[in-house]
Amino acid sequence: MWGLRFREELAPALLTGVAAHAVAQLPAPAAAGAGLMLGTLAHTVGWPVPIGGSAAIAQAMVADIEAHGGAVETGARIGSLAELPPVRATLLDVAPPGLLQLADGRLPDRYRRALESFRFGNAACKVDFILSGPVPWAAPGLADAGTVHVGGTRAEMAAAENLVAAGRHPDRPYVLVSQPSRFDAGRAPGGRQILWSYCHVPAGSTVDMAGAVMAQLERFAPGFRDLVVSHHVTTAAELGEYNENYVGGDFSAGLMDLRGIIRRPVLGPAPWRTPLPGVYLCSSSTPPGPGVTGMPGLHAARYALKDIFGLAVPHLGI
Repeated sequence: MWGLRFREELAPALLTGVAAHAVAQLPAPAAAGAGLMLGTLAHTVGWPVPIGGSAAIAQAMVADIEAHGGAVETGARIGSLAELPPVRATLLDVAPPGLLQLADGRLPDRYRRALESFRFGNAACKVDFILSGPVPWAAPGLADAGTVHVGGTRAEMAAAENLVAAGRHPDRPYVLVSQPSRFDAGRAPGGRQILWSYCHVPAGSTVDMAGAVMAQLERFAPGFRDLVVSHHVTTAAELGEYNENYVGGDFSAGLMDLRGIIRRPVLGPAPWRTPLPGVYLCSSSTPPGPGVTGMPGLHAARYALKDIFGLAVPHLGI
């Protein structure tokens, strides 16, 4: 179906840029699914930029928890579920290796082997910029885009992603760009602009891709380099250290192919449940997978409310 509908350059490039979010070889069924889903969202509700950044979302959630009598504790590393106080339900936002560690040998052999065989995908090198002004995009309409996929034609983006799938670093990578300060002036005071970007790289990569990313941005926004006040690089290996769920820098917390979507992390009608009583897995390593959606947590919470507390959970219309 790769070339069935569109023959020219623009529409295939548009769709490929969205499909490449899957960090997968192109074409591939999982990437096509991701592209259709994200493309549909873009055309219906958009891809919003939160005022105050993603921290504002976390703060709102904490405020709601506290308003209902809950408490949030941070800064305490937990090495085993045995370190937690007695509770009826535990929801773990961890990848399979984290669950293996926290379970401390309590998992049945079959389930443990399934977690041990869970596959992770390729990764990202993150390059963030402080700019002295807006990006001088050659295509003027991009100035008002919250998200920009920088990669050129469908063939160029597919070539870049397939090099990553083969364990190589492309000279002209597919670059995902976000320019939130265009819509939230509080992100970059003093007339500056911020630009977040990342490109895909092989898992565990220690390569600094800033040069390749800047070259791609300069290619489609001539004069970009002259606006760079500062930039910061987080390699794939460093991304994995920053968040242990991102094994090898895989921010999807699991390989996104057909098998990785169906068996996430195990095959079953309720993969959010674990064999441990009252323990649920709610990370991106469970269905429907990665994305700024909260859906894995929603599904895990609904099962916990039903199983542990016997509550009739209303349909949320999501």
